Amino acid sequence: MKKAHSQKRAEAYYKRRFAQRKKADYECAVVDFTKAIEHNPEDVSAYTNRGVVYYNKGRFYRAIDDLSKAINLKPDDPFAYHVRGMAYRSLLVFEKSIEDFSTAISLKPDEAADAYTERGVTYHSKGDVDKAIEDYNAAIALDPGFAEAWTGRGQAYRDKGEVDKAIGDYNKAIELNPKFTKPYTYRGLIYNQHGEVDKAIEDHSKAIAGNPEFAEAYLNRGQAYYAKNELDKAITDYDRAIEINAELVEAYTHRGNVYRAKAELDSAIADYTEALIRRPKVPESYYVRGEAWLLAKSWEKAETDLTAALLQGVDVAAAFHNTHKSIAAFEEKIGSRLPKEIVVLLTQRSEPFEIDKDARIALGMKYYGNDELSSGLAARLAGVSREEFWSLMGGYGLSLLTLDEEELPNSGF
Repeated sequence: MKKAHSQKRAEAYYKRRFAQRKKADYECAVVDFTKAIEHNPEDVSAYTNRGVVYYNKGRFYRAIDDLSKAINLKPDDPFAYHVRGMAYRSLLVFEKSIEDFSTAISLKPDEAADAYTERGVTYHSKGDVDKAIEDYNAAIALDPGFAEAWTGRGQAYRDKGEVDKAIGDYNKAIELNPKFTKPYTYRGLIYNQHGEVDKAIEDHSKAIAGNPEFAEAYLNRGQAYYAKNELDKAITDYDRAIEINAELVEAYTHRGNVYRAKAELDSAIADYTEALIRRPKVPESYYVRGEAWLLAKSWEKAETDLTAALLQGVDVAAAFHNTHKSIAAFEEKIGSRLPKEIVVLLTQRSEPFEIDKDARIALGMKYYGNDELSSGLAARLAGVSREEFWSLMGGYGLSLLTLDEEELPNSGF
């Protein structure tokens, strides 16, 4: 039975392994599959494989477009739904992702351990941990030897605070597949959170030994070194994580925290800025950078970031007082008085924070002009529709010509 499951997994991953081609091959692959489509516009395999390449290039909209064409031509192929579900999840379109994985499951229910696992990941990503566990259970019932499902369930148990169950699942995943590196680093995270830093470093190092290109393991070991106050080792690991995967936003944020601990504020702010550019939908990031600007005594920039955080619902005053106890204590620490405008931002309030409409639009334009927000997110920050934001760009020296293709009218879903 175990052998049969392994064989099914091998078949399920056959096309997926194509996705592990080196990045240097991606452009050539796109050209090849495009030529195949030109010769035969109904070549399902070419659309599917080009969609996989686009997915691995991070071109999720294009991946979805190709996979949708493949599905229209061959609506009974679970693999196309599977990869499209992963692309939707990458765009945080969770309901469509769940719908695609559900279809993949229904098409081949006896071979759906992978699809159950990925749907579990999606439920987990949208915060529905109990449904995630149900799906991981279903995957394990179908294939008890599927280490990825045990690892995913361990993640869900960890987030529920059921640490013993999480470690048990990670141990089982490692027992089933000692070469599978993720459960080592996830177990290491639990050790780190519980103050067992040396055990954490040992686990992360095992993950790295098994896969020297595992960016997340370097990130996690960097956090452990940070906890031990071995700051230079932490920076080295964050550097390596970014070298492997420049889109790993947490590495910039954590490295920024280390630089801030070392009082290297310019480097910290540069990292926070990079994190914001790469993941602008995280309002707390504006507060973190705003706090760094405060430490650097750059009042105007601090006010801008703190205001942006407030407008997006971050309780700036609570975060500040949780870290620094009081405005007076912070002023004593930096040896300067805060400007009254910033004191107002850092003071608890009972009503929602609002600013003048023109000032809010100017704020959105500033972030858009700095390439830190897309036009859609900048418009949301400005409190206007994206179309109105576009119409106002000229007055701020900006142009529609600066928009990325996926921001242009009629793009997206």
